Amino acid sequence: MPSSRLKYLSISVLLLTLPLQACANNTSEPPLLNTENPQEVSEEATDVPEITKTARFITEDGEEISGLVYGQGEIGIVLAHMRGRNQSSWREFAMNASGTGYVVLTFDFRGYGDSTGEKDKRMDRDLEAAVRYMFFVENVRKVVIIGASMGGTAAITIADEYNVAAVAAISPSTTYGRIDALESASTMKTPLLLVVAENDPPFNGYVNSLLNAASTTRYLEMTGSQHGTNLFAEHNVELTEQLLAFVYAQTR
Repeated sequence: MPSSRLKYLSISVLLLTLPLQACANNTSEPPLLNTENPQEVSEEATDVPEITKTARFITEDGEEISGLVYGQGEIGIVLAHMRGRNQSSWREFAMNASGTGYVVLTFDFRGYGDSTGEKDKRMDRDLEAAVRYMFFVENVRKVVIIGASMGGTAAITIADEYNVAAVAAISPSTTYGRIDALESASTMKTPLLLVVAENDPPFNGYVNSLLNAASTTRYLEMTGSQHGTNLFAEHNVELTEQLLAFVYAQTR
């Protein structure tokens, strides 16, 4: 784990749409959630550079998305926020993850923060552009998407179309507008971790439907009723450790 702070840089990047070829993922992975690995978060994780640079990139339909990049590394983590929040809801986790050697991208979906476009529309295209940014600008070898609520729904939908190593979806729904995660899950080859609170209806029901549909799924149920990134309020250490353990297992 790095102990010195990186010099803060402010770089604005504009990335035009670039195609990616779909690729099959290896689904024969070890059982989930052994947190005893080199990527485990510790108390030192907050002693890392907060932001190394800013990023702006373009979606296929011409919207400009605003993001922040934390840390450096060969493995990238893209964090997709839930409805009614923005990329700042991922800040603490992004700092912890970057402190364990990953490069982490948070971003505002269209209509949120400084991103252009209409709010809560075509999150799948925004997320696709974020994945392209990580591959073509940050030059990572692998990308894992972690999405909350609508961000998780979008992540499941695009996973098999892009070179994504794994997806973790926290409190996702089966559908969101024209995005159909349940249909995508039924043929999904990308390793998937589903996380939900035990008393978070109807999302615990949605997660059960996704769990039954996807053949490459791991499942983590947490106590309480918090939704999406709000789960960090009650389960910060446990959820952080479990997510980083999943990323490590799928990218080592």
